[in-house]
Amino acid sequence: MVDFEPIALRLKTPFRIAHGESLVRQNVIVRLGDGIGEAALPPYYEHTVESVSAYLNTIDPDELIGEEPFALEPALDRIPQGPAPARAALDVALHDHWAKGLGLPLYRLWGLDPSRAPVSTFTLSIPDTLDAFERQLDEVRDFPFLKLKLGAGDPDRDLEIVRFAQRHTRADLCVDANGAWTVETAARLIPALTELNVRFVEQPIPAGDAASWRRLRDHLPEGVAPLIADESVRTVSDLFSLAGAADGINVKLAKSGGLREARRMITLARTLGMQVMIGCMIESAVGLTAAAHLAPLADYADLDAGLLVADDPFTGMTLENGRIVLSERPGLGVRQRS
Repeated sequence: MVDFEPIALRLKTPFRIAHGESLVRQNVIVRLGDGIGEAALPPYYEHTVESVSAYLNTIDPDELIGEEPFALEPALDRIPQGPAPARAALDVALHDHWAKGLGLPLYRLWGLDPSRAPVSTFTLSIPDTLDAFERQLDEVRDFPFLKLKLGAGDPDRDLEIVRFAQRHTRADLCVDANGAWTVETAARLIPALTELNVRFVEQPIPAGDAASWRRLRDHLPEGVAPLIADESVRTVSDLFSLAGAADGINVKLAKSGGLREARRMITLARTLGMQVMIGCMIESAVGLTAAAHLAPLADYADLDAGLLVADDPFTGMTLENGRIVLSERPGLGVRQRS
């Protein structure tokens, strides 16, 4: 059986998005050979600690790693079908094990330069009041790129939040509605948000209906801010139906099933002329750092979970005024706090 354990990640403040509010997130840490991975389990997706644990109980680590420690692709091929977050944890642990065996950081084995990674956004959850929102903005006044969560139920309130942020920060702004708007509401708000100079609009409409994305695009004028799909795209197979409707995709390991599938998604997105964001769930430094190794391949990064979690049991990537910093240690470069 694979060595795994559930972990509870407590947030510094309640995190409110269109899907609901959280103060604690439950994830699962996986250890495989010398590698470590994480299954991130947001409460608005269908997977749970129980379903991930049941799957991991079926995995034979020796069979998965195999006899050749440097044969990464065959090992990844042996990951059986199952919950995407659990497969992601195994995939990341295998990458970490492989890179540690070769004695190099994962990004170096991929030929990537961390200094080419985009500046990460920092996410502000939907505020209860504008006074509370002003305090949030004061706390991140030096951050260069802010993501504003929208979709609390009142479209005019959403615009008010963006206008308020513009008056109280010099940071670049982007917005994420987490699928809260109808096509009609999104068609009204996106031109207004474009006039407010937001860099992009993420997941404006609900997931699961590519036709709605095309209908939205038909209702929008030319030149609006880029539309980035998140919940609407999980794996490579989702990209074709969104090409020409969404301008880009948010790639997350817990959705895709791991680093290999995430890299495939990035390659296909580029082929289809789409932009790429590397994102995260609420994760420890394990999952967050794994995603950060892909950041040099992206146009945008949203890897701020380490600033939201109060009691991360691991250390790894850091953000310095939004700039992603990765370790020179072999593998992911993640360590457990003593």
